[in-house]
Amino acid sequence: MKHIVTVLLIFSCFTVSAQEIIKDSIYSNVLKERRKIEVVMPDNYKPGERFEVTYVTDGEWNTKIVAQLQRFAQIQFMPPNIIISLPNTYVNKDNYRTRDFTPYKIPDNKLTGGADDFLSFLKTELIPYIEKKYPTKGYRTYYGGSLGGVFGLYAFFKESQLFQSYLLADPAFWWGNGFLMKMAADSLPSLPNPERTLLFTGREGQALKGMGIKDMDSIFHAKAPAALHWKTLVYSGETHNSMIFKTVYDGFKYTYNGYMTKDLNYHPMSGIILKDKPFNLYCFPEEHLDVHYTTDGTEPTAASPKLTAGESRITVPVQLTVKVLAARDGYGKTKKGTFVTGEMWHGTAKPKKVLQGGLDTLGGQVTGFIELKEPGYYIFGINSGTDATISLNKQVLINYKAKADDDDVQSYIVPLDKGFYQFDMTYNIAANIPSLMYLAPGKDEPTPIPTDMQYHTGMSNHKK
Repeated sequence: MKHIVTVLLIFSCFTVSAQEIIKDSIYSNVLKERRKIEVVMPDNYKPGERFEVTYVTDGEWNTKIVAQLQRFAQIQFMPPNIIISLPNTYVNKDNYRTRDFTPYKIPDNKLTGGADDFLSFLKTELIPYIEKKYPTKGYRTYYGGSLGGVFGLYAFFKESQLFQSYLLADPAFWWGNGFLMKMAADSLPSLPNPERTLLFTGREGQALKGMGIKDMDSIFHAKAPAALHWKTLVYSGETHNSMIFKTVYDGFKYTYNGYMTKDLNYHPMSGIILKDKPFNLYCFPEEHLDVHYTTDGTEPTAASPKLTAGESRITVPVQLTVKVLAARDGYGKTKKGTFVTGEMWHGTAKPKKVLQGGLDTLGGQVTGFIELKEPGYYIFGINSGTDATISLNKQVLINYKAKADDDDVQSYIVPLDKGFYQFDMTYNIAANIPSLMYLAPGKDEPTPIPTDMQYHTGMSNHKK
C-alpha cells in the first residue's frame, strides 16, 4: 500500500549561491542613533507574496549564516522567511551589544542595562517599519546567542506578543547572578500568551551548568504551562561560537514542526464499511510529522490515537478526521474522510459472451467486468491528472475532479462478495488513461487488477 501514498521528495535544483543582502537603516528615537538593517528576501519571490520574518541579532556575524540555514531548512521543514538582521552598534571600537542585551545596569560596567530601550526600539520602531516596507504576514521569530539569548528570554517574558518563536543559542543565563532564573520562576506560572515556541540550546558537560542552562531547564520543567511549546537541546563537541549552526537549523525545524511541503494522504479516503468489522487504514507520514486521528467527528489532539507509518486498524467511524499537529498556527492540516455503514455487495454469475484477458477501451471509457474470487474489503485507487470516474455495478465509487498540479491518488473501500462486477471508468478523452490500482483482502501492496480477472465483450479494443 505504501506505493500509493509514498511522497517522492523532489529536491529542485538548489545552488548554494550568494544571497543578496539588502542594506537598510532606521533612525531610532529611542536609542538616539541610526541602526543598520540587513535584509535577505526569499529566493524567487513574486510580487504579492507575503512571508513570515526571522529577526537576527549580532548581524555582523550572523546574517549570512542564518539566511543560508533557513534556505536549506525550507527545502522541506519550513516556509521561506524574510531575514531581518541587526548588526551591533560600535562606538570607539566598543560593541554596544552589552548595552542592548542586558536587562539592568551593573555598577562596574557602564554599557549594561539597555535591554528595555532595545526592546522598545524593536516594538515601536523597527518592527512597524519592517512590516510597512516589506511583504510580511505578521508571524515573527527571534534568534539570539549568548547575551542575545539573555535578551531573547527577557523579551519572551516582557513582551508576550512581540515574537511567536524564540531560538536561543547557548544563552548566558548566568548573567546578573541568575537574574533570568528568578524572572522565569516568577513569570512562568501565569505566562500570558503561552501558545509560543521556545528553544534554547547548550553544550554538554560543565558548560551546560556554567551557562545556567541546566538550572533554567529545571525551572521550565517545573513551572512552564502546558500550552508552551518549549525544548532544551544539548549538543556535544561544539564550541560557544559554533552553536549557532545547529541551533538555527534545529530551531527552524522545531518552530515549524508540522509544516509539510505536500498534503498528507491516507487510504482508503472514504467508502462503505461493514458494521463491527474493522478495516486497515494506510498512512505513511514523514518521520518528523505528528499525526493523530479521531473517528467520532471531533478534532484530533495530541491525546488522540496516533498514526504511524504503515497500517492502522480502524473501527467503524462516524467520520475519520486525520490531523497533522503543528507548533505554529496555520500549519496543522486536517483531512476528513466520510465512511458509511453498509452491507456486503454481491456479485453475479459470469455474464454471457464475455472474454477473459482485458477490458473494453473506447474513447474516454474503460468498461467490462471483473471477477473477484474471495469476499472482503477491496480498495480501489486512481492516480490521474485529469477528471475521471470509477463505477462498480453502476454505482460511483470515485468521482475525481483534477486540479492544477494535483497528482494525489483517490481511493475508496467497499465490501465485496465473490462473483462478477460490472466495471466502468470514464476520463477525459484527450488525456492518458488513468492509472488504476486495487488492494485485495489480505494483501499488503496495491497492484493493477490482474488481467485474468478482467473480462471484455470483444466488440472493441481491450486493455490488458
